[in-house]
Amino acid sequence: MSDSNEGTACIFCKQGPVVKRQETIAFHQSTDKGYVFCRVSIPVATCEECGSMTWDEAAEAALEEAVRQEYEKLP
Repeated sequence: MSDSNEGTACIFCKQGPVVKRQETIAFHQSTDKGYVFCRVSIPVATCEECGSMTWDEAAEAALEEAVRQEYEKLP
């Protein structure tokens, strides 16, 4: 998400302004070795009108990297 996305209209409700900020995401992911618990900070664009949240490929890559790092710790 580039800074040019800030203040643009939401792609879902078409009304609210979208603001980008860092959010900490915590989640469990199932793997072939069992579940891993991950916590990672990613850039998230949030609509101030409807609350819809979106993220880009860089954020997705950070989520995948967090899972990979926790997966490698499993026996």
